[in-house]
Amino acid sequence: MTLSLAREVAQVGHARRRKLHGGRLGALGVTLALLLAPMGASGQDTLRLNQDPTWYTDVIDAFDEGDPFDLDVRVGFRREQRNGTIRREVPGDRGLLGMADVGDWRHVRNVLDLGLNVGLFRDVMIYGRMPVVLSDERRILASDGDANGRLVAPFPGYESPSLGSVPGGSPQSFYLPFESPTRSGIERLDVGLAFSPMNQARRPALPTWMMMFELQLGVGQLMQPCEAGGVVRDPSTGDPVLDGGGATTPRTCNPGISQGTHAFRFETRFSRRYRHAEPYMGASFLYTWPGRAESTFRPGGNLAGHQHDRPPVRGGFTAGVAFIPWENRATWQRFTVDLRAQALYVSEGRDYSPLYDALGSSQHPYFTEPNLEGIPRVEGDPELRRVPFTGVTTVGAHAHIKGTLAIEMQAARYVRFQLGTTFTWITSHPLTFGDACNASVSPSSPSDPRVGACIDGISDPHFRGEVDTTGRRFHLGDAYGIDLFVRATAQF
Repeated sequence: MTLSLAREVAQVGHARRRKLHGGRLGALGVTLALLLAPMGASGQDTLRLNQDPTWYTDVIDAFDEGDPFDLDVRVGFRREQRNGTIRREVPGDRGLLGMADVGDWRHVRNVLDLGLNVGLFRDVMIYGRMPVVLSDERRILASDGDANGRLVAPFPGYESPSLGSVPGGSPQSFYLPFESPTRSGIERLDVGLAFSPMNQARRPALPTWMMMFELQLGVGQLMQPCEAGGVVRDPSTGDPVLDGGGATTPRTCNPGISQGTHAFRFETRFSRRYRHAEPYMGASFLYTWPGRAESTFRPGGNLAGHQHDRPPVRGGFTAGVAFIPWENRATWQRFTVDLRAQALYVSEGRDYSPLYDALGSSQHPYFTEPNLEGIPRVEGDPELRRVPFTGVTTVGAHAHIKGTLAIEMQAARYVRFQLGTTFTWITSHPLTFGDACNASVSPSSPSDPRVGACIDGISDPHFRGEVDTTGRRFHLGDAYGIDLFVRATAQF
């Protein structure tokens, strides 16, 4: 009995010591809670900053706990430069002999990016983007001096409908060096909706998933093919036409800035935060159609013979990782290094190529005179419509491979900065190509004048043998681009 009683006393003492120890911890916890109580709301907000994804998948909110409304205002600047070599096929006795360099192409753009994000609900926002082109400069410099003139000369023995046979007497397609006028203005307006079906900040076990639906509206003045300082030339000799005072006669042209097309863009993005790294990936799709530029892509109307009368379709894939080596929750600061790779596929279609201004402003009669839908049965056949050349050509499928390095600094609760550069490689592709006949369309009758010289199908009125025939086509050799960008965002 004595031994048993001793054991009971020892157990009670041990229980009392555990209770006392737990009571001290509990008191300490209550004390800390009381000390931190005034910072409760701020602590919740700063924790949310850490949980929010990086900007790639970030959707601002509204009607959220402790954050009833979000508004972001963004201002940025981009400098884009593209360089490449214009090449042309060289015909031989037994077909295509090879390719020869024509000129070095350079395209430089300076763009002011204006943007606005407005939170509608939790993980739902609408946004708008308006790129303002400060300057757009394009030029083609001769690759090998005067020797390249033969590469832009017309067909040997070319016969013009109005001038007759002019072997070696008609002007060249264009003259090098060629410089486009400097363009500027509002190019387009983008409006969209973005939302996150899943958000790691709300459900830590799930990744962040973002979806975007965007409409791009071609606003601003429509582009027209022009030559900077261009002069009127004699169509039979190519020599500049002089006025009564012996000066060259200038060609007036308003170049515009907008392509006049509309587009729908869909993009989906995924990311997941792992302590100091946030890998992400995404896929995008862009479908473009002629808007105000209907007459540019479909000159003469919506003709059955057109094989391509719309801009290319674009689809891309993105993968990258954002590193967060440092952040300070108490001061709403975060530093991010972003590494990204992107592959973009561009299908064949009618587009504004690097030769848009050079060919579109050409005074060669092969480009200034409209095509007909086919061969007229009688002179002035009213069934055949006239199709002028607008400078837009059928461009072959190609790819853009991009790599981006950017840094982002959340300097304070309401201010964020980004700075980065992107390197782009553009694969070689034809700038002018097409078939004289559209074999996918059947003639309405054996006497259909649209058949022309086609064995199958009907004539394609877009076809211009001077630049679309094998052995006369222009190409863009492997080109590259370097972009620099900086953005500042005010977050309210």
